[in-house]
Amino acid sequence: MPPTLSLLLSLTLSTPVLWYNLSMRSLRRIIIFITPLLVLGFIISTLYKWNYIPHQQRLPGEFGIPELGPNIDINGNHINDAKDIFQGAVDYVALKPTWEPLKEYSGGWPAGNHGSNGDVVAYALKNAGIDLQVLINQDIEKNPDVYSDSVPQGKDISFRVVENQRTYFSRYAEAHDNDYNNTKDWQMGDIVFFEKNHAAVVADKVNGNGVRFIIHLFWEHQAGYFQDVLETNAWGKVVGHYRVSQTMLNPKTDSKKTAKYVVNY
Repeated sequence: MPPTLSLLLSLTLSTPVLWYNLSMRSLRRIIIFITPLLVLGFIISTLYKWNYIPHQQRLPGEFGIPELGPNIDINGNHINDAKDIFQGAVDYVALKPTWEPLKEYSGGWPAGNHGSNGDVVAYALKNAGIDLQVLINQDIEKNPDVYSDSVPQGKDISFRVVENQRTYFSRYAEAHDNDYNNTKDWQMGDIVFFEKNHAAVVADKVNGNGVRFIIHLFWEHQAGYFQDVLETNAWGKVVGHYRVSQTMLNPKTDSKKTAKYVVNY
């Protein structure tokens, strides 16, 4: 075989191998370059989702969202109850309560600056003159069949159980749209319940989509209590959105059996 032809044949046979080696080296370089970026992107996305990176807060009025609905003043202090409830939630989380699993305290209210999911709601409403400890216990006494027997019950704990709160609100409060994208139907001081046994108070600020921030307690390492998390659906879909009303103060004996919610504790 002539030398020139031999060289040409050798190059022809070795070219795929050379290209393969070059391609593998290039692929490794790409993977080495991209992997840290993907990891960094995931970390930043997670930190943003859980509000460790602060979210922009905007006023509802910027989106044509009314600040408050009709004036309700249950405690007679000449302040709209929506503001009282919101302020009650703000005052409670200003104490920087540490989340803990639900447990019973003597007298009902948690001690030692601790709290569970439902405590933000209980303290917020108390500031508007609505004592859930009294009201929920009265309703359970009058209507035991409408409350679940699969969750902790008793005069010192029933009112802090999110499922009981949801049952009480569904019976006596004013129901509103569960869709947080219906922004004009969400106002500060509203109470919201989630599919995965969570509750929160609706705040006075909105995000860039006009969706409300909430005030809540869910984890001992959470990044603050005032958060933009409704759109994450982290606790499942919204299953209850309520506004206080005068009817909340009058639990009544009711032969109607309300469906019991199934919640995993």
